[in-house]
Amino acid sequence: MTPVLFRLDNAQFSEPARAGIPIGEPIPMASTAAHQELASQNASSGFWECSQGRLRRAIMQAEYSYFIEGRGVFTPDGGEPIAFKAGDSIYFAANTQGEWEIIEKVRKAYLILG
Repeated sequence: MTPVLFRLDNAQFSEPARAGIPIGEPIPMASTAAHQELASQNASSGFWECSQGRLRRAIMQAEYSYFIEGRGVFTPDGGEPIAFKAGDSIYFAANTQGEWEIIEKVRKAYLILG
């Protein structure tokens, strides 16, 4: 397979749309850029950003996320809060559900695994 380069510095983000299921105000808005299906690997990758706010979100497939900027907290259902900031990464097992609190606009690179 030929390597695939994802470059953030010239990525065009989609129009912002409501992220997950908003919890209160402000309503978090999310965009994606450089989303690429990696068919031979049954995976996809790209960039995701989200504005401040709280939301519920289910992560149906396994996902690895590297946070490029911002900070927040993810609290998995039945689990302890996980605070994250720029420079951190998190692996989410398939079917992870929980609540996101975006404290400062977040931008991350993600890899979704089949």
